Amino acid sequence: MANKKFIDQLKSSLIHCGPFLVFLVLLLVFASYTLFLSLNLQTGIIPDETYRFAVSKHFSSTWGIPDNGAIAQTAGESLQRTPFLGYWIYGRMLVLFLLAVPTTTEWQSLVFLRLVNAIFSWGTVIITYLIAKEIISSKWLRLLPVFMLTNTLMFVFLSAGVNYDNPTILLCSASLLFYIKALKKHEAFTKNSLAWMVLISAACLVKFSVLPLALIMVVIWIVYIIKNKPEFSISQLNNRTSWVLLFMLIILLGFNFSIYGINIIRYGSLLPSCSDIYSEEICAVSTYAIRHQEMALPEKLSVFAAFRQGDPEPIRYVFDYWIRAMLDRIFGIMGHKIYFPISVSYFLMLIFWSIGLGMRYIRKPNFLLISLFSIIIFYALVLVRMNYNSELVYGFHTSVALQGRYIFPVITIAYVIWAYIIENVSNKLVRVTTLLAIIALFFYGGPIRFIWYYHSVFADWFI
Repeated sequence: MANKKFIDQLKSSLIHCGPFLVFLVLLLVFASYTLFLSLNLQTGIIPDETYRFAVSKHFSSTWGIPDNGAIAQTAGESLQRTPFLGYWIYGRMLVLFLLAVPTTTEWQSLVFLRLVNAIFSWGTVIITYLIAKEIISSKWLRLLPVFMLTNTLMFVFLSAGVNYDNPTILLCSASLLFYIKALKKHEAFTKNSLAWMVLISAACLVKFSVLPLALIMVVIWIVYIIKNKPEFSISQLNNRTSWVLLFMLIILLGFNFSIYGINIIRYGSLLPSCSDIYSEEICAVSTYAIRHQEMALPEKLSVFAAFRQGDPEPIRYVFDYWIRAMLDRIFGIMGHKIYFPISVSYFLMLIFWSIGLGMRYIRKPNFLLISLFSIIIFYALVLVRMNYNSELVYGFHTSVALQGRYIFPVITIAYVIWAYIIENVSNKLVRVTTLLAIIALFFYGGPIRFIWYYHSVFADWFI
């Protein structure tokens, strides 16, 4: 009897702790991939890593915001008038690393910052699991978004490089976590609202493209307040956490105003153009100017002119090209080297199939689900507008600004919604079949391909 009781307790413990143990395994495997890539990838492979690393070193020369260096001028950017927080963090990390290892080499400093970025992405994986716990009831299905994220090839690849995408994705994902908590829990509405505001404000200081995400979140948050009238009083601020968050928010909003607000006042736009900051001589040889000179059309097309010469109008552009190209760049690699592993049609079919399942089995979505879906659609439409405008400038055969990593600030909630749809499919055969197809496709197209093709496709990617 004692043995039977012990076995029953052991089974109960495994059932209770099993999902978390599997999560730890997924995190460990992901960490192993990012560590391997961080230590072995050649320089100049990951998007813009050389430039980001050079600016980070420039920021390590001072505790504040340094003067514009030569590297910033080559890109036509002003370090004082563009988001700087990512560079500032990297600069501080380099200072600490140099104190610990005074004889460090250039390669060692680069690898160190790659490892810092890998840690940011480990945090994103953890946040994804926490978001899934807020949305998904099944302990096992909460693992699906984590599995999907850690087997998204571009996310894994990007996580091993020096860039401002990784801290941006982490901050946006964390802000979405507290945003979800705010929309779910009236009793902690104020504290959770302050937390997401702090995190999204910090993200805006890392990357300019976070601003549309912040905008739609604020709009939905206001709608939520009008619709639900959550209880709010000054007494809810009567705790140390809320006061600290409020103080941090005020500081971060001040920094945001010092960049975006001053830019609007001084230059009439959120970010200044190169000619607003530098001389014509510098702007003529900047990276973007050279690219424009080499690749741009003689004159930017209008939508009507593009249509007349056979190029797609915005709607046809989205469905004929943008969705497929974006998926290629999410589930493949799009950097200074390109690798698209398998036909994106399989991912496209699974996505549309899952959307159909959602429409079939989720008849009355709640406010939270509608809000998260709206955030994804709005952010995607912002990217479509940016990409289509770029096509009008450069022609419809270059895809200069179309990058899968640009959607990553909202990819965590996209994957969680995907898993939530699967959870709500009441037909067991359909649910299990769809789940197995997702797992098989993500595993087959995931970072395991670095191992399979290490000595062939990726032979010149590694040191």
